[in-house]
Amino acid sequence: IMFCDGSQRITSLTDFLRDRLQESLQEAVYKKAAIDTANDMRCNVTAFNGNRSKLEFHLMKSLAENEDFQSFITYINQPKTAFEIFITECVDHYYMDNSRSICDALMINLDRFTKLIHSAIEKSSSITIGRRGDVSSWLDTFCSELSAHLTLSHSDLKGVKYQEIKDIGFLKEAMTKALETVEENLKREFSKCDVSNIKAKPYEILYEQLAGCWETCPFCNAVCTNTVPGHKEDHSVKFHRPEGIKGGKWHKTEHLVTDICSSSVASDDFIRLSKNNNIPYREYRKAGPPYSKWSITPDHSSLKYWKWVVCRFQSDFEKHYNNKFKGKGKIPSQWRKITKEEAISEIDK
Repeated sequence: IMFCDGSQRITSLTDFLRDRLQESLQEAVYKKAAIDTANDMRCNVTAFNGNRSKLEFHLMKSLAENEDFQSFITYINQPKTAFEIFITECVDHYYMDNSRSICDALMINLDRFTKLIHSAIEKSSSITIGRRGDVSSWLDTFCSELSAHLTLSHSDLKGVKYQEIKDIGFLKEAMTKALETVEENLKREFSKCDVSNIKAKPYEILYEQLAGCWETCPFCNAVCTNTVPGHKEDHSVKFHRPEGIKGGKWHKTEHLVTDICSSSVASDDFIRLSKNNNIPYREYRKAGPPYSKWSITPDHSSLKYWKWVVCRFQSDFEKHYNNKFKGKGKIPSQWRKITKEEAISEIDK
């Protein structure tokens, strides 16, 4: 980059600095808005003010309210994807409902970061002149002053020192002019209330904070409720599901399983692992990984929610898996009495 003499020289230098400053300042403002949004959602949006298990209950509630079978299949067979979709939708709704206040926050943060840069320009110039320093030392001081706030490094501005600029006052003037231009550009951008540039970041923050373990029960696909990824303890869930919703069927039949695996491990039924390898459900750990990595407590506890799901989408499941809920897999008549309201009420507790 070659800067001309006089007014052209300062204009060229200003344009160079503007491009570097604008990207860093824009990124800083958007990053602060994203962090603030994620924090606000963790505090004020019910689905996010607890752990991953609480988020899952809200996902389940949303699925029941929308009654979209394909969304259920995604949740059952690709739970990680279902959570990603749900969090993204929640962030989208949040921005839709709060776009005006978010744009106001962008303006406030723009003003805050602009003042920090102005202060860094003044301080760097004062220190460098006082020490009879050169442009390189000015850049070091300037970047050091802003290191906690902007992703702006000495290398981003190294083109300045190669122009043999001796006058720190000239550099100060060029920086100030560049910052004024950047501020005006970003004010115009933020005034449009287009928050599409920052939607992804709050989602990433929330997803990371609430991820937990993603291992799923080898029988029913329920997601491990441990909040620590890679935990050493056995995987576990509070409530398991009817195995038929993930396509489980009884051996030598086309009958989907309505039994719940936490009940099965208390029964005399067998798991068929291969043609000549059957083991009792109660000895499921002998099947090796992934079975041996799970703690499935033998009990008869279950959620009305999944019984309602089986009844509500019976024909959809049967078509999806090309099998039927019949014979040993016949749906108990009492399941059909469960209402959607009862199913949702139970998971809301």
